[in-house]
Amino acid sequence: MMRISMRIGMQGKIVFVYSLLILFAVQFSGVYLFKSLEQYYLRNFADGQVLQGELLGNFLKRYLTEDEWSSELISSLIVEFGGRASGTETMVLDRYGRLLGADQMTAHQPGDRVIQSDILLALTGNRVEDVMIDHETNIRYHTLALPVKDGATVVGVVYLKGSLEAIYLTLQEIKLMFISGWAIVMAIAVAISFMLAKTITTPIQEVTSRAAAMAKGDFSQLINVHSQDEIGDLAGMFNFLTGKLNETLQEISAEKNKIETILNYMSEGIIALDKEGRVIHLNPSAEEFLKLFAILGGHGLWGRTILDKLFPPSEVDELLRSTVSTTKEVQLKGDEEMIWQMHFAPIIEDDLLQGYLLVFHDVTKERTLTRLQQEFVADVSHELRTPLTTIKSYIETLLSGAQENVAIRGRFLQVVENETERMVKLVQDLLVLSQLDYQLSNWRLEETDLGELVQRALEQIEAEISNKGIDLVISMPEERIQMLLARDKIKQVVLNLLDNAMKFTPPGGLVRVEITKDDYYAFVSVSDTGIGIPPGDLSRVFDRFYRVDKARARESGGTGLGLPIARKIVHACGGKIFLESSEDKGTKITFSLPLS
Repeated sequence: MMRISMRIGMQGKIVFVYSLLILFAVQFSGVYLFKSLEQYYLRNFADGQVLQGELLGNFLKRYLTEDEWSSELISSLIVEFGGRASGTETMVLDRYGRLLGADQMTAHQPGDRVIQSDILLALTGNRVEDVMIDHETNIRYHTLALPVKDGATVVGVVYLKGSLEAIYLTLQEIKLMFISGWAIVMAIAVAISFMLAKTITTPIQEVTSRAAAMAKGDFSQLINVHSQDEIGDLAGMFNFLTGKLNETLQEISAEKNKIETILNYMSEGIIALDKEGRVIHLNPSAEEFLKLFAILGGHGLWGRTILDKLFPPSEVDELLRSTVSTTKEVQLKGDEEMIWQMHFAPIIEDDLLQGYLLVFHDVTKERTLTRLQQEFVADVSHELRTPLTTIKSYIETLLSGAQENVAIRGRFLQVVENETERMVKLVQDLLVLSQLDYQLSNWRLEETDLGELVQRALEQIEAEISNKGIDLVISMPEERIQMLLARDKIKQVVLNLLDNAMKFTPPGGLVRVEITKDDYYAFVSVSDTGIGIPPGDLSRVFDRFYRVDKARARESGGTGLGLPIARKIVHACGGKIFLESSEDKGTKITFSLPLS
């Protein structure tokens, strides 16, 4: 079965609507006029019947009041009044509904009682008019039952029944004349509508054809303006739009060439994905990067394929769900270790995801420089450790003997000792970091109860916290949390966090230690009600040597290495460390350790 689809153009729609409007107007006016003529003819016919009936009734009133009457006389009078000539059936009845006379067209005989509803109503004093149809001949009649009164008394009835066929024949001829006129008017209206539609659609068709040529890349199309009306304005605006569009496309093409040249010569690899996750653009640096990871393909390659090669599935899902920019690093181990930094940014416009942008940057040199700096710190710390220890032993010897100006010398030597202690601690911390950086530590893992380990660390520092006037609150689960841990290292992390909490919490404050767990990790939290950390410093608290309150940290012997050491240890154990803080409200540091 073939399916045929029809498309009605604007010209056809204009002709159709215009013709329909003319047809409606002509038909409405014709029907109104025809109905008016029909009512006019029927009203005239009815008025003539009424006049004839009233004349006949007035003439026969004196006969109807007499008891003796002659049907021949009354019938002859009816004929003289023109009953037959007018095609009207006429009957005269007395006050009892008996037929007194007729014009010989009726089927009743004189003296018969005529039982009809309209005659009965007329005998009660009402004039009754009606239009009836003879169902055998389909001829329409107008009937009139007119009471004849002598004062207030009904003495008889004049009944008239006239055919309306002559009127309806006349109306039929008038209707045929109307239809012929309508046909002529409609033909003229259709012709005019075609000409009108053509004056509108021809310029539109020209605009359409020119626009189709522009869509194919030909922007030299111009339309001739033939009129100064709205169609002419449309043509002029189209010509203006063509020129502006041509200029804009040339500018876009020039900018596109510039951007492509810049992207092609950038050292960073750039990959653009559409919202479906397919590659729509990548520069030569990105192609070289993909080759390093044995990823083949170019435009149309799925971005998920690239990310699955670089990160675990859980991190890939997190990247694709994120609505903010994310930075991650990728290590390539081969003949030479390479480190690439990836910036992953979703492209969002009007709150709708339009695609993704991946930018890869080789940070191997930067990381190598950082490693060299760390090696330098380790070497310097190692070299300074022995002479500093020797200086400390000499100062202790000086302090044990009697010298001149003992009070002054003792105070200065005490300061020197304190500074020496701080430097020794600094060197020790630097060595710990150096070992963690190069994974030189051979850690011994032991089956450990995490709650017991934390309790031991608390006992070690509990007296110092109490002397400072700080309340200590401990919250631990009832069940034991057995784990394989490097006991000393995790204990060092807890002590570092407690030391920080104690240093930066004023007397009367609160330090809370809490242990929780889920199905995969155990969590240790150390929170305080101390001075907190300003928002601008939150991103740097884990940097080496960084101290928020440098004066107070220096007074308390802080080196700025406690949190970096804690983070290194936690990450080496497969966990993560988190920090939450509000200035003047306190700080909460939580680290996690995998249960398995």
